[in-house]
Amino acid sequence: MTLDRRYLSQFDWWLFAVSLLIPLAGLTVLYSAGYDPGALRKAFSWLPGEYYSATFVRQGVFLIAGIIVALITIAIPTQKWERYSYLIYFMALLSLVAVLLFGQSSHGSRRWLLLGGIRIQPSEFVKVALILAVARYISKHPPPVGGYGFKNLIPLAIIIGLPMALIVRQPDLGTALAVGAIGAAMTLFAGIKPKVLAILAAAVLIAAVPLWESLKPYQQRRIMALLDSESDARGSGYHVNQSKIAIGSGGFSGKGFLKGTQTQLEFLPEHTTDFVFAVLAEEWGFLGSVCVLALYFLLIYRILRVTLKSYDLFPALVAFGVAFLVFFHMAVNIGMVLGMLPVVGLPLPLFSYGGSSMLTVMFAIGLVLGISMRRLTFIGKIG
Repeated sequence: MTLDRRYLSQFDWWLFAVSLLIPLAGLTVLYSAGYDPGALRKAFSWLPGEYYSATFVRQGVFLIAGIIVALITIAIPTQKWERYSYLIYFMALLSLVAVLLFGQSSHGSRRWLLLGGIRIQPSEFVKVALILAVARYISKHPPPVGGYGFKNLIPLAIIIGLPMALIVRQPDLGTALAVGAIGAAMTLFAGIKPKVLAILAAAVLIAAVPLWESLKPYQQRRIMALLDSESDARGSGYHVNQSKIAIGSGGFSGKGFLKGTQTQLEFLPEHTTDFVFAVLAEEWGFLGSVCVLALYFLLIYRILRVTLKSYDLFPALVAFGVAFLVFFHMAVNIGMVLGMLPVVGLPLPLFSYGGSSMLTVMFAIGLVLGISMRRLTFIGKIG
């Protein structure tokens, strides 16, 4: 596994830089969100100073591991990722089956595997495996003039539907929706006949009623809380109400580092994961929030730029899938925090606390960086 030095001239340093700036900004916020004076001294007595944040230390380790994963991914030729995409997808499906059989349970869900003392969430890695598999299928079976018909969509529906079904069984509706959205977006990007698209849209609307009835009570309450969060302010609407208070109290420039009362007094639930953006808004205000959002849009722009400059369908689809993965998670997470969308537990990519999410997104960015370097030399068709 070697990296041709000629490719460095095509390396997207802007994409690499912004993919580091976002998690570094996240580390600053997570230090405050996980701030616990002296709590880490027992485990890390050799560290200087009096105040530590265990969340900050762990996330820093996850970031370093993510950078290593990205660099390894960059060094592997794009052709090899295409060649082994179905194998990666199959292994990802097996990991989801393993979760249902041997996974650890928490809060009524079985989402994690314990490997060597490390807890991983396979459903996060499935997102990138799906991107590779869908891109491989479409590149091998490109849409005809006018777009895909129903017959062409059946294999894609199976590729997308299998991981969704396994993730719903955990249950993890938010991640299942993310997987479905990524697959659907890539299929739309490839092209679907307008008549087929209209029929599918109508089918989704018709399926809304049985889908609602199939949701668990707590999932229904979260959606109802979206319509009227004040109706159950101490129950299903509590998270959103506390988030709104935190965001509103931040004002234009914020309360300052380590001075967010909603966070430090622990009124804001899940403040290191699902609602970390509320911590950012409270302590750094509107100004800090806009700066972070600008970094996200710059990241998405640089990834889409790789899509537009790709000379083959597979790398173009992979880059598009990664761009949509980042956009969808960002939009849904911030929508949850603002009370505009139901709370479905999707992390803010590169920002929320979590090793599986960090490694997954850094792996995805590594794929895009590898594509950007090799876009002029990529041999598209593989036997």
